[in-house]
Amino acid sequence: MSGLETAIRHALERSERENSETRARIYQSARNALEAGLKKQDVHDPDVVAQQRHRLEAIIRAIEIEERAALKAAAAVAPPQASRQEPVDASPSVELDDGLHERADRNMPVDGPVSEERLDGGLDGGLDGLRAERRTAAAETPAPAPAAGRRGRNARKADPKPRRRRSSFLSFVMVVTVLVAAVGTAAWWVQTSGLLKSPAERDTSVANPPATVRSEDFDGGAGLKTLGSRSGFSGDWIDVFTPGEADKVKAGSQAAADPVSDEGGRRLRITSASAGSDGNVLVEIPASVLEQISGKTSTLALSVRADEGKPTQFSVECDFSTLGDCGRHRFTAHDEKNDMLFKVTFDRSLAPNAPGHILVNSDVTGAGNSLSLYAIRVLPGQ
Repeated sequence: MSGLETAIRHALERSERENSETRARIYQSARNALEAGLKKQDVHDPDVVAQQRHRLEAIIRAIEIEERAALKAAAAVAPPQASRQEPVDASPSVELDDGLHERADRNMPVDGPVSEERLDGGLDGGLDGLRAERRTAAAETPAPAPAAGRRGRNARKADPKPRRRRSSFLSFVMVVTVLVAAVGTAAWWVQTSGLLKSPAERDTSVANPPATVRSEDFDGGAGLKTLGSRSGFSGDWIDVFTPGEADKVKAGSQAAADPVSDEGGRRLRITSASAGSDGNVLVEIPASVLEQISGKTSTLALSVRADEGKPTQFSVECDFSTLGDCGRHRFTAHDEKNDMLFKVTFDRSLAPNAPGHILVNSDVTGAGNSLSLYAIRVLPGQ
């Protein structure tokens, strides 16, 4: 390590050693030369590396203490004099590091133990290269202008810093402007897109009525329901329609109601070509029957069978004058005769003075399947 100490002292003698920054750069260059030499010689033992670093730091502290003591002694002997000092260029630190690394790479072999002579040679070579480069730069530097132009030269040297400050300020202003514009654009987009609005506020269509459950007793997941049939009807049941009462039937524009009498018995064949109201067949219910079911819960029964052996899905609705309706009910009819039952409730006690109707559609799919209607009965109050 004595070679490194000698190299550091020589570098201090040939530089502005009164400047603490210059000394710090020389010390750092010595550290870089040591690290480069250790890596070049493939030295990775932590103990050896730590020992070399510790020894170098001890030398640097000893030299720095001597330098500071010398500066204090010089300041005590001679009073400080006002003198113009040229601004220190920070570039020598870069050149010093490059020179030391380049010399250390050339002078320190890859193999072999770490020797003080090799590390000393790397630092000396780097310092020699630095001195040669500084001499070349000094030779190429043009002569200073006359005293009359010294003030202008100093002004030119002082120009770059204000320009850099102005440039930094303009860059800061530009960045802030861009950020403010971005934030404003994002806020405008959120405001106009309705991102913060609730689903009800974003819905600009006509207000939808609240969801209600219709009285249609049909569950698409479970299939069409068929209420149980009865083997017979007691005397409490009222017959409101039989096949011979054709005058009580009225067919829509897309429906047909034909009386049929054959080996299957007397019945009314209903054929609906549309699933809408124009495919309904209206069967009249007398006002006297409506009086008996007013203000009560009653049971209606339709005796039906699918015509031509084709199962069909049919619907039943009520239009009972002032009593109101009973919702829409769906059933499935097969090729055997069944009694389809469902209950209706009318809370109004005012009896209607006009007849009502039961609306039957033989095929809710609109395929035109036929339905045979044998009878319609009502059980009031049950």
